[in-house]
Amino acid sequence: MAAAVAAVSDVPTSPWSLTQGISSSAAGRYLASMTSVASVVKAIDVNRPGLSVTKRNLLLFFAQGHYLARGGGALFAEALYATDDGVDLDDLPLPDAVEPPGSGALNTINTVLMRYADLSPTDLRTLIRASQPWQLARKSSSSPRIEWAWLTDWFTRAEEIDDPDDGRPTRTQIAAWGAGRAG
Repeated sequence: MAAAVAAVSDVPTSPWSLTQGISSSAAGRYLASMTSVASVVKAIDVNRPGLSVTKRNLLLFFAQGHYLARGGGALFAEALYATDDGVDLDDLPLPDAVEPPGSGALNTINTVLMRYADLSPTDLRTLIRASQPWQLARKSSSSPRIEWAWLTDWFTRAEEIDDPDDGRPTRTQIAAWGAGRAG
């Protein structure tokens, strides 16, 4: 499983860059369906080159969780599995050419990179092992697969959403803005 997220070949950075937006061929498209893990890995590689496969896999846990919490469905279809090293994926061949993720997916990937990419793999593993989704998967007698519902529940809990120190709007602020628009 560890080789699942191997290096993807280099392409021009503009369609993948989180700071430059998406390419004109994808501009204005809203992708309701999920993207592939290869596209997410490519976006991570372009915007944070040189990360180890282990660290990228750990970041995929946070990217999937935050994307699910935003209500957009799953970011990628491939399953994450709880392991002693944190998380891993099925051994999947990654295609050389993949489409860039849509802007919503890129926003989530950017948020995850800003929030977690400077942490060490040990710190990321500690956060993941403390999470309920990882613990539930490790206790499962059938499979160590981390279920999307568990990720959604974990990343939408009050402690995650209503932290006033992280700069994101809290549920109370979002509700107040929604009420202001309705009136």
